[in-house]
Amino acid sequence: MNKTKKIYLVILLLLFLLLIPLLQSLIFSHQKEGVITINKEITVDFIQSDQKNILLYFGYVGCSDICTPFLENLSRLYESEEFKKLQAHTDIFFINLTPYIEPSQADQFAKSFNKNFQGIYLTRKEVLSIDRNFKLFFSDDLSDTTKINHTDYLYHIQNTNNTKSLKNIYFTHPLSTQKLIDAMMYKTELKMSDE
Repeated sequence: MNKTKKIYLVILLLLFLLLIPLLQSLIFSHQKEGVITINKEITVDFIQSDQKNILLYFGYVGCSDICTPFLENLSRLYESEEFKKLQAHTDIFFINLTPYIEPSQADQFAKSFNKNFQGIYLTRKEVLSIDRNFKLFFSDDLSDTTKINHTDYLYHIQNTNNTKSLKNIYFTHPLSTQKLIDAMMYKTELKMSDE
């Protein structure tokens, strides 16, 4: 391939990568207050949980600029007084998007933020199949092969009689913690005054 064609391909790839966030912004712009309501039954074989609420965050082990601050904030939320009543009804999973790590590293990374978080390692085949269910975007970083670009949404799944339904996707930063807590309390049928 000659040099001109390579340049054109790089330009097209860059345009494509720049258009993805723009398209996502346009798609979600009509969604108010950083929450997309889905209410769709999904199959997530890689999640083993019988809790009523399941929170999923997709990222990769070692991600310091996106995953680390988000997981630190999620840990603060999990340990907050407002979240205490939900802890017994909630599992939080970090789903690793880079299959070339050691399987145990995903759980170690998640637990470095909170001992109650669980890390899930997925094979390459599993990673490639999850984006359809979750409208997840991820791609290799063009400038650094140790990084990937990915959406940083929090997914709320409700588990009822072992049927999992994707209820909400939270996509704003900082995360609207009160909206998340209110939605989870409502879905879990807890009352703020319950002990």
